[in-house]
Amino acid sequence: MLYSTTQKLLYALILALLLAAPGCKYLIKAEPDQTQDANKLQAEADQLATKVDEAYNQATQKEDAIKAEKKSKTRQQLNDEETAIFDQAIADAKAAADKYDQASKLKIDEKYKQYLDLRAQLMRKEGAHLSALKELPTARKDTSRQGQKTLRDKQADIKTRSDKLKKEVDDLKAQAEKLQKENGDKFKAKSA
Repeated sequence: MLYSTTQKLLYALILALLLAAPGCKYLIKAEPDQTQDANKLQAEADQLATKVDEAYNQATQKEDAIKAEKKSKTRQQLNDEETAIFDQAIADAKAAADKYDQASKLKIDEKYKQYLDLRAQLMRKEGAHLSALKELPTARKDTSRQGQKTLRDKQADIKTRSDKLKKEVDDLKAQAEKLQKENGDKFKAKSA
C-alpha cells in the first residue's frame, strides 16, 4: 500500500516536472543571440551606404561640371555619366536597405532593431532622393523636345521634390544617430 502511494506520488512529480520544464528558463537552452550576425550585415550595409554617399558627391561634382561646360557634346557625355552614377547609387541604396532589413529581423535587442529599421528607412528614402535627382539629367536630354521655360519649370519641380526628400533623409539620419548614441552598447555582440 505504501509502495503504491509512493509510486503514484513519484509519477505525479515526474509528470509535473515534464509539464513545467518547457517553461523553465533553467532547463531549456536560451535562444542564441544573433547580434554578431546583425553586426556583420550592418557592416555590409554601412559599406553600401558609404558608396551611396560617395556617389551623391560625385553626382554633385558632375552637375557642377555640366553647368560650367559650354560644349554640347561634352555636356551630353557628363550628363550620361551622371545618370550612370545615379543608377548605381540607387541600386546600392536598395541593397543597403535590404541588408538593414535582414539584420533587423534577427533575434537582437529591441533598440538595435529600431536602429536598423531606421537605417533601412533612411536608405529607402535616400534611394527616392537619388531617383528624383536622376530626373535632372533625363530632363536635360529631353530639352530638344521642349522649350527652355518648360525645362526650367521641370527642373524647379525636381529640385523642390529632391529638397523635400533630402530633408526627410537628414531627419532619419539624425534619429538613427541619436538612437545609436543612446544605445550603442546594445548594438555590439558580446564575446563568448
